[in-house]
Amino acid sequence: MRLENGRSVDLNLLVVLEALLVERHVTRAAKRLHMSQPAVSRALADLRGVFADDLLVRVGQRMQLTARGEALLPGVQRILGGVRELASTESFDPARATGRIKLAAPDIIVYMLGPPLLRRLQDEAPGLDVEVLQWSSAWREQLASGEVDLTFGLATESDRGIYSSPLVQNTWATVVREGHPVLSKPWSLDSFAGLRHLMIGFTPHGGGHVDAALASVGRQRRVALRMPYVVLSPLIVAETDLILTTARWLAEKLAKSSKLVVRAPPTGVTLAPVDLPLVWHERSHRDPVQRWLRATLTELARTEGMAPPAAKSRGGRDRGAKSTD
Repeated sequence: MRLENGRSVDLNLLVVLEALLVERHVTRAAKRLHMSQPAVSRALADLRGVFADDLLVRVGQRMQLTARGEALLPGVQRILGGVRELASTESFDPARATGRIKLAAPDIIVYMLGPPLLRRLQDEAPGLDVEVLQWSSAWREQLASGEVDLTFGLATESDRGIYSSPLVQNTWATVVREGHPVLSKPWSLDSFAGLRHLMIGFTPHGGGHVDAALASVGRQRRVALRMPYVVLSPLIVAETDLILTTARWLAEKLAKSSKLVVRAPPTGVTLAPVDLPLVWHERSHRDPVQRWLRATLTELARTEGMAPPAAKSRGGRDRGAKSTD
């Protein structure tokens, strides 16, 4: 590859450039590439000469990309994505795959899919590692920058370059401890609304799905405890008289090991299912490692009873939020 100033750069140098631009840190880039830090530092020096720009500079205690570095990242990812697609074949062997996949997901997804995924990787792709990052509402920017490979979000027609596939659907169940007084009474809208509720909330104000459902029939509930910890919440319920409404598959799994009773919400509390599609960027759409991982996650979601009915019937095929042609 020859640049306008007459200097050439090979693909190996572009691979280092991509890692530096994504990781924004020489040591992390070296770890990502399985290279030594001095080798990556030398490559950065070469790249600075090729592009006549610092690319990566220290600002305070952190490294940041220059404007030139920010502008280069999408193009470098497109070039390398095309090369990787050309090099890939249908005979992809996960047993020979190496590298690290960065997945941003809520704790409830990590709890349900993390253990079976790690078991699958150990058996079929022992060279692949996974880094779990906290889910963020800025997932579009994270995918575009390469900070994240896979995450969850509701893509729209305006999200060019974003692909999605049905993965998880939340249907609802209520959970109380064994021996709770409500279990000896008729299960009704009034008894449900009159209990002290635990609510999962990531902001200090505002209601949730249950509050909206109750309001639609002229009822309201008392939220005795509000907290952001989804997986921890049923364990709190197991030791109190609180009631929790949560994803049915989480409730049923935790009920196997905790003293919990799972019930459907009472008649009158109508809660629509909530979909959590898997989303990724076009730069990794055809990458064989990520294609295999997406298919594996889809299979595991079905196995764990988390997949929406449509994904169960058609196998959760990749689809684009909008055509990128």
